[in-house]
Formats: sequence, C-alpha cells, structure tokens
Amino acid sequence: MSGTKKGTTGFTGFAQPEALFWRRLRDHVEWERKNLRLVVDWVVALYIIIPFGLLGARYYYGFWNGEIPSAMHGLPLAVLLLVPLLTALASKPLLFLEQADVVFLRQRPGWLQGVTSRAIVLFAVFQALKALALAALLLPFLRELYQLSWTAVGALYLSIWTLHLSAGLLGHFSVVFRREKRKANAALAGLLIVSVVFLASAAWGAAASSACAALLGAAAVFLMRKRTALAHHFEESAAADGAARFRFAALLLSRAVEKPQPPKRKVRLLRRSGPLLPSFAGSWQIRQIADAALKSALRERGYAGMYVQFSGISLAVIAFGPAWVGWIVMPLMLLLFSMWLRGLWIQFADHAFPPVASIDRGLLDSACGPAVGVQMLPLAFALNACLGVKVFAAWWGAFALGLPGAAVGMLLAYMLAAFWQKKE
Repeated sequence: MSGTKKGTTGFTGFAQPEALFWRRLRDHVEWERKNLRLVVDWVVALYIIIPFGLLGARYYYGFWNGEIPSAMHGLPLAVLLLVPLLTALASKPLLFLEQADVVFLRQRPGWLQGVTSRAIVLFAVFQALKALALAALLLPFLRELYQLSWTAVGALYLSIWTLHLSAGLLGHFSVVFRREKRKANAALAGLLIVSVVFLASAAWGAAASSACAALLGAAAVFLMRKRTALAHHFEESAAADGAARFRFAALLLSRAVEKPQPPKRKVRLLRRSGPLLPSFAGSWQIRQIADAALKSALRERGYAGMYVQFSGISLAVIAFGPAWVGWIVMPLMLLLFSMWLRGLWIQFADHAFPPVASIDRGLLDSACGPAVGVQMLPLAFALNACLGVKVFAAWWGAFALGLPGAAVGMLLAYMLAAFWQKKE
C-alpha cells in the first residue's frame, strides 16, 4: 500500500513533468533546426545572410560614429520604440502542449502545471534575451541621438522586457478565451493599455520607465501565475500553442516552396554564337567545354539577377565601409563567389552529358578553371577597382588595384579547380 501511495505521489509530482518538458523542448529545437537547414543553405548564406550581415555591421558601426541619418533627427523617441512594441505584439508563449495530451494531462493537474510552469519560465528567459538584442540594436540611437544616460537605458530595457512578457501573455489569453467574449475583449483592451503605457513612459524619462517596468512586471507575474493555474481550456491552449509553433516555420518555408515558372520564351545568348574564350585559355577541347558551361550559365534563369545582386551588395559594403573592412570583405566575397560558380560547374558537368557520351573527368576538371575564371573576372575587377579608388582617393586607383585584382580572381578560380580535382 505504501508503495502504491509513493508511486502515486511521484506520478503527480514534478519529476516526470520535467522529463516530459525537456523532451518536448528537444523535439521542438530539432524541428526548428530541420526547418532552418531546409531553407538556410549555403546559397542563402552567400547571397543574403553574409552580405546583409556585413552591411548591417557597417551601418551599426557608422551609427556609433555620427553617421545617423539626418531624417531621424527630431524624431520622437516613441516612434523609435515602435520596433520593440511590434516585436512584443508578435511574441507568444510556447507551452509545449499537444492535442493528443488532452486525456492524459487533464487527468493529472501536477503534470499539466509542471509542463506549463517550466514553459512560462523558458518564455520569460527567451524574452529577456530578445529584449537585450533589441536594446543593443537601438543603443546607438538612444545614446547618440537622444542622449539617454545608462540608467535610463537600463530602465528602458526592463520596460521592454516586461512589455514582451505582458503583451505576449495577453495575446495568448485573447486566443485562449476566444469563446468567452468578455475575457477575450478584456485581454485585447489590456494589450492596448500596456502598449500606451509603454510608449508614454518612455517619453517621460527614466523614472517613468522604471515605474512602467515595475507595473508591467507585476502584471506579467500575475498573468504567469494565472496561466500556470489555468487547467481548463486545454483545447484552446493547445491550438494557440500550435499556432505559435508553426508561425516561424511557415515564415521560413514560405520562401522555400518552389513556385511554378512560365516556359522560357527566349534565350539570352544565341545558340550559334561563336567561342567566348581566347585561344590561350587552353586546348580546343577545354575551350569548347568551358564555352558550353558559360553559355549554359548565361541561359540559366535567375543567373543574371543573382550576379547583379551579389555584385551590388559587395560593392556597397566596400564603397560605404572603411578601407579596412574592404580589405576583409573583398577576398571573402571572391572566395564565396568562386565557390558558387564551382557549384554551377558541378551541376553542369553532372547533367550536361548523357551516360552514353561520358567525358573524361580530367578534361572536365581542366575546363573548370577557364569557365569559372571568366565569370569571376568582371566582379574581381569591379571590387578591386572600387577599393583602389577608396584607398588612393583618385580615379587611377581603379586601375592600380583593379587589374591586379582581376588577375588574382582568375588565379583563385584555377587554384580552386586544381584543389577540387586533387581532392576528388
């Protein structure tokens, strides 16, 4: 009998809910990781994450050194704080509840409270980190533009954190109580009041921001306790949890779904065009294969657009950033660009020739260098020419660095081809 009682006490305690919570958390992280791997491949990193990350870092550095746009001078602080307000309105807690748990967890209040309480604590920690990231992004404007003291910045950070907590929980309650109009409307009204209080307190100074942080913090603690003790409305909570779980995945996967494309009406290069490579590029067999690969790339849909986008972003980072940033960005971009061109070459080599007409692999590897090098030549010259004008502060700097840079780009293509040929 005592063994049964002991087993029942352990069954309704927090030891087993803790294991369930961590299992759900690991499954969720793994699920999000698979979504990220599906969308964020090396092509996305090459064209979006790395260039825009470098460009953003350049602008962030400039904001700390008096390069804030003149249009932002005289802008009220409340307008700038619309950024954390919008992110707070989009914040929703994730309780790790499933629709299939309705029979099991509703019969065991200890398990249900154990899972939801830990999820609420995780939500508070995550919102603290998100509020810290937002405060770091807004810090140059708060310090350089609005001349806020570090005490005021700290109070504003606390108010941003508590805003995310209270707004996220109020938005969650508005979904949970959607069948009860009064409670749902009260949650939406509270969401509006919280937003107005946050914006008004930020405009009144550090003391008002501290009072706002205390008020919103008390409201967040009350809402957390209320949500942990809420045992009914399980179906609504699981539906809200599923919506919050799928929101980020839907945002990622919406860009990964391939849309149907209309048939190609015309080609960008005549099929009977002459050779594109000079005679010194190699033997006539190598030149023919490289010409075919180059013409195939030029006819590829989206090739020109991606080439222009990559060139524009790279040139913008070098032109508007300091000279030392250009010396770092230029070789990095050329290396990444050569890797992308190498990927296009592999795709061409694997699919252009049928099995009955297989070509010697050594001949294909020898043709990779000229094909990739010709495509790298314009970008290598443009990046080095831009850097040369910036370093020497004269137009002749474009030729002083542009011509050697173009040669370096060609050499990089041949070195990459030789490296992969040796590796394979």
